[in-house]
Amino acid sequence: METQISVPIQTQQFIALTDFLRSNGDSRDPVLVVAEAIDYWMDNASWKSELLGKSVTRGYQWKELFLQDGTEVRMQYKGQYYYAKVEGDQLVYEGTPITPGSLANTIASSSRNAWRDLWIKRPSDPEWRLADDCRSLAVGALFTGGDRA
Repeated sequence: METQISVPIQTQQFIALTDFLRSNGDSRDPVLVVAEAIDYWMDNASWKSELLGKSVTRGYQWKELFLQDGTEVRMQYKGQYYYAKVEGDQLVYEGTPITPGSLANTIASSSRNAWRDLWIKRPSDPEWRLADDCRSLAVGALFTGGDRA
């Protein structure tokens, strides 16, 4: 038998969730949705230190995307991988600070779109993510009031 505990939330917040589900045609039990939200949070908190209350003070700000200290950046070009890393507040390639755009252009010796050519792996990420996908998550979080990147 599975045991349960009660977790108090504000009544108004629970009613808002119920109204939201109803207005969007979602017939799920709001209690189950709360449990799913907890699972979703735990899945994302492992790679988003700010969700765990940790302060990320060092890192490189690439437009709307923050790359925390220790983040790896790579690009595959002509069958070979090239790597850079965020060290402190700089993106460093071959010992020299560089911008993501310059990194992609330097590797390819031509004009490239860094958002589409660079892949990112934060210290707690289990796998590499395309920079453009990370940017989309970061921009989406700006409009929803959360922080997904």
